Amino acid sequence: MPVSTDRVILSAGNTDNPAGMPHRLNPGWRHSMTPTLFLLAGLGIGLERPDVEFQVFQFPANQIPRIDGDTSDWSIVPNSYSIGTKQLRETVTGIGDKHDAKNLDVTVKVGWVKGLNQLYFLYEAHDNYWDFAQPGLHNDIFELVVDGDLSGGPFIRQMHPNKELQTRLDTHFLFHGVHAQNYHIFTPAVDKDWTMVWGCQP
Repeated sequence: MPVSTDRVILSAGNTDNPAGMPHRLNPGWRHSMTPTLFLLAGLGIGLERPDVEFQVFQFPANQIPRIDGDTSDWSIVPNSYSIGTKQLRETVTGIGDKHDAKNLDVTVKVGWVKGLNQLYFLYEAHDNYWDFAQPGLHNDIFELVVDGDLSGGPFIRQMHPNKELQTRLDTHFLFHGVHAQNYHIFTPAVDKDWTMVWGCQP
């Protein structure tokens, strides 16, 4: 399939943070490969990386970013607020930070507006392979975990401290991370949903 660039503009609400200010953004990256496609989770926020912090841009109340496919309202956000592929970590196959930008290269910016219980995300992905025809969740995925009260993870099964639970699919439905919100957002094929709630998170 031809090389393509994908842009996703979205918001996530109800961060359980009364002040409306996100406290922590700790990204990770998940990747596994099958003979015909890649399963990618572009970003997981809430992984245990307490030494890593990223900036969240405060939009003026009269310049709230619109979810309309036009990224021009993000032009006021400095590049220093960008989270790139090199800052992400792969959590499934064990390649860590050994990313191939020719395979997948992403940039994420996060914003908020004082007084609103919303987070806004601009996700831009350059990928050398796209396949939206298969019925399952086998596309590039932007995975987001919102941990508004800093309660801590793990929120992704492969990061569970009990190694026996890391390989069990039902670990997603256990009560680790139940207080957080985990979203999977992807560009869908026709008649697919845009997002899903994963596991036991509300």
